[in-house]
Amino acid sequence: METPPVRRLEQALADFAQRYAALTRTREQLRALSVTACSRDEVVQVTVGVDGCPASIRFVGERFRQMPPAQLGDSVVEALGTAQAEVAARLSAAMTSAGLPVQAARETPGPRPQRPLWGRRSFSPHAPLPPDLRAAVMALTDSVCDAVRCV
Repeated sequence: METPPVRRLEQALADFAQRYAALTRTREQLRALSVTACSRDEVVQVTVGVDGCPASIRFVGERFRQMPPAQLGDSVVEALGTAQAEVAARLSAAMTSAGLPVQAARETPGPRPQRPLWGRRSFSPHAPLPPDLRAAVMALTDSVCDAVRCV
């Protein structure tokens, strides 16, 4: 016995609501994501945001004044790399927990283009929906896609 179209629509809307809630939680987690890491010599602290760009670089204490420039530079690069790696790991974990595909990390850190977490998709149930129900589902999908894009 085939499931009636109204029942399929109710199930699709329930699935959609679950997915939307997961995306909303993930979006809020990502907005607040930042990581602070310290160099091994504990001279430099770097904080990066979700995009991997440094938000702050702080020298801890006064030891940095006696360091050769190359060594100080190495400490900055080390702390930055550690913070970026941790942000990437947390970003991957958040995306995975939301059931979103995780893209391979880029070679160079920096701002990433803003794209919606998911886009418009054509609705293709096993059995076709009546035209008016299909139009309602497509309109709902479009409006949620637009809302998600306005992060």
